[in-house]
Amino acid sequence: MQKFAVAPLFLATLVLAGCGASNSSGNNSSATSAAASGAGTPAPAATAVTGTVKLQNATAEVTPQATLELSLVDVTQQPGATVNKQDFNPPKFPQAFHIPFSASAINPNDLYVLQATMQDNGRTYTTKLQQPVLTRGQPANVDLTLVAEPTAAEKMLDDFNNAKRQTGGMTVKSGTASKIGESRSWQVFSDVHGVEFIIEQVNQADKGFTKTEYAYRNSLPWVVVQEQMPKAGAPASSTVQAGWGNDGVLVLKQKINGGKTSTLSDADAKALHDQAEAEFKRFSKKH
Repeated sequence: MQKFAVAPLFLATLVLAGCGASNSSGNNSSATSAAASGAGTPAPAATAVTGTVKLQNATAEVTPQATLELSLVDVTQQPGATVNKQDFNPPKFPQAFHIPFSASAINPNDLYVLQATMQDNGRTYTTKLQQPVLTRGQPANVDLTLVAEPTAAEKMLDDFNNAKRQTGGMTVKSGTASKIGESRSWQVFSDVHGVEFIIEQVNQADKGFTKTEYAYRNSLPWVVVQEQMPKAGAPASSTVQAGWGNDGVLVLKQKINGGKTSTLSDADAKALHDQAEAEFKRFSKKH
């Protein structure tokens, strides 16, 4: 009796165990199948280029007139073709961006770049290199850094300082003159093209000391830098700088007074231009 009682219970246990094993195996098979199916599903294609733009100099001030333009460009052929762009007037850094596009607009065999340019107060900001995106393994989310380029005035001032360093290889003639309450000295630098550079210093005991540097190109005024000092050898209390392009257009017009920089007026710039012309005529006759 005990054997008959035990056998059914034992068989029932095996049946239940078998069923449990069957159900467990089926669940694992379903999970594996689902995982395999998920692994085989491609990630959804990008529909926008996104990211942020920041300034290399995080402390740089951006005026309300600043304009930032971001462009998604196909550069496979030149000139490049713009797919879409986004503008910010003004941007607020770090500036987030989102440039949408339709999938049909993107050719997977082409090369796409994201271009960023900002204009602010006469200065251009760009990225050092163009940023590839989307195709050929490139991302759809990128971060860009804008770098300030020198302004035309800054480039001119750098060229002026480089030219001044070249005067050591030129012929130089010096002179002095004096009258009551004023003494004057000058150096005139010339080469085969004629007068290229003039440095003039005027000492007026009651009005201070003035040093003016004149640079010329093609016998025309190019750059004038004039410093006012309380006395000879003292730090400049004010400096004015003016420079003209080959077309005669005023490019450099700056005034520094008390550590503050402002724009030199057109009238003051013209006065310096006239002064430079007069000095050239005066010394070119003698040299």
